[in-house]
Amino acid sequence: MAYENLQPKEVFHFFEELCNIPHGSGNLQKISDYLVSFAKDRNLEVIQDSELNVIIKAPGSRGYEDKEPVILQGHMDMVAVKEDSCDIDMLTEGLRCKTDGEYVWAEGTSLGGDDGIAVAYCLALLDSKEIPHPPLEVVITTNEETGMFGASAIDLSSLKGKKMINIDNEEEGAFITSCAGGARVYSDFSFEKENKTGVLYEVKVDGLLGGHSGEMIKCGRGNANHILARTLLNAMDAAEISLVSIEGGVADNAIPSGAVAKVVVPAENVVDFKESVEQTLEEVKGELEVKDPNVNITCTEAGAEDNYSCARFEDGRMIVSAIISLPDGVQAMSAAVEGLVETSLNLGIIKTEDSSVTLEHSVRSSVESSKNMLIKKVATIVTTFGGTYSVSGQYPGWKYRQHSELRDHMVKVYEEMYGKSPRLMAIHAGLECGLLSEKIKGLDCISIGPDMQDIHSTKEKLSVKSAGNVWEYLKAVLK
Repeated sequence: MAYENLQPKEVFHFFEELCNIPHGSGNLQKISDYLVSFAKDRNLEVIQDSELNVIIKAPGSRGYEDKEPVILQGHMDMVAVKEDSCDIDMLTEGLRCKTDGEYVWAEGTSLGGDDGIAVAYCLALLDSKEIPHPPLEVVITTNEETGMFGASAIDLSSLKGKKMINIDNEEEGAFITSCAGGARVYSDFSFEKENKTGVLYEVKVDGLLGGHSGEMIKCGRGNANHILARTLLNAMDAAEISLVSIEGGVADNAIPSGAVAKVVVPAENVVDFKESVEQTLEEVKGELEVKDPNVNITCTEAGAEDNYSCARFEDGRMIVSAIISLPDGVQAMSAAVEGLVETSLNLGIIKTEDSSVTLEHSVRSSVESSKNMLIKKVATIVTTFGGTYSVSGQYPGWKYRQHSELRDHMVKVYEEMYGKSPRLMAIHAGLECGLLSEKIKGLDCISIGPDMQDIHSTKEKLSVKSAGNVWEYLKAVLK
């Protein structure tokens, strides 16, 4: 066990148990069943619904039986990404956990600290017979990372609590009190196929930092999908290359760090094609020199001169033209909160299947009308270029609560423990608090969590010390 000597031992025990179970979004049966078994083994009331959401209820500890219940909430799914060289099958295998005593991470893959640490905290609390706490209602949702589908579907009518601590924050000492709303936009471009004679090349964009498309979008990091489309369009201006396939990204709410396309290049145009790719790389490197300095674009021969099935040149050009015409990144900053992104979008996924290319965007805004207008802008561009679109996974923003007993209590406990005030903040990322607040009238909630770095990427790390600090703080709040 990689984490067996870390403190708090009980938290990292369960965190590693979770890491041993594959739990990328959409692959949650095993981890959901694990949570149900955990509850049944301890004679706790448990509900598992058709979306695999799990609710576990525990009575208050001795002396706390008649206290008001507290809801603890997180999500069980993770953004499952891995490095190209990593041989783990994230659908069937657990993570290779590593630690240096200061941080924990997973070798070659994302860690899933978002939101595995929340689940670990909850399990450690439910497992303990020593920690004083009021009645607990633990809500662990599914597929948060791909559209908050679990939170949208969950039935919370059996809950009695009106105060909820969401543990889906990545900064210790920062209490999230409101967040943006969002939606997923799916676009599809069909193309006609033809056989073209030429050399098959693979064009690859990699080396980018990636990261969470809510929290990191303000950093201006490169989007591999957009860079690849730009590279291809420039190459199409230099030579009549034909698109075979284009793929990029792993989740619509993760800034894509890599993307790859296969193209057919007429033998007489190979030199022009390569020069165009090199020129695009030079331009992009200059633009991202500070924000994303390790960007790389390569073109590698993937097949000798032959006949290949590919998209008609006109169709392929139309598709990459549509991609680079679509907006990307920050669209507006908040005038009310300094440094807060108000509206953004991220082209997280491109994939090719048979005779169509599909795009998946994550759209976010703290202003509902701006979110809707940005969706309309994407839809207009897509249809103008001959594509079709659909919208799903819409979730509301979480509005700041002027009067909050929970916030007042948590601030007081924090000040008593640390001699300073926590930072109250709004974020551009989406949290489930907005959706769950619609299901429980008058719900009072705050979001907290330990320090994490580069979530949704293979560079993800969780601070051991911070995880311990938040554990002690959470216990003090419940006491």
